[in-house]
Amino acid sequence: MSSQETIIQIMPATGWVAVYAEDGEEAAEALVCFALVESVQNGATHRAVRPMRADGKQISLADTVANYLRVEELAEFEEDEEDEEEDEEEEVEE
Repeated sequence: MSSQETIIQIMPATGWVAVYAEDGEEAAEALVCFALVESVQNGATHRAVRPMRADGKQISLADTVANYLRVEELAEFEEDEEDEEEDEEEEVEE
């Protein structure tokens, strides 16, 4: 099965993060941009918007990392983290 990917367009991803699983927890990493990626597999062409992250001095697709979970707005991710911390504090008090 052959596959070829081409980035057609990029758009800024300000305020968005890629969420990864790390040691049973979720960690977020800021996205650099979203890319409209065209892929050709076995003669069929598909387009998808995919997240990209800074990887040292290079930019790579965030969804190719093994522990990748999803893309989320940073504000939503931070809100979820605060809710989890409050729940943990309530459990300790009980």
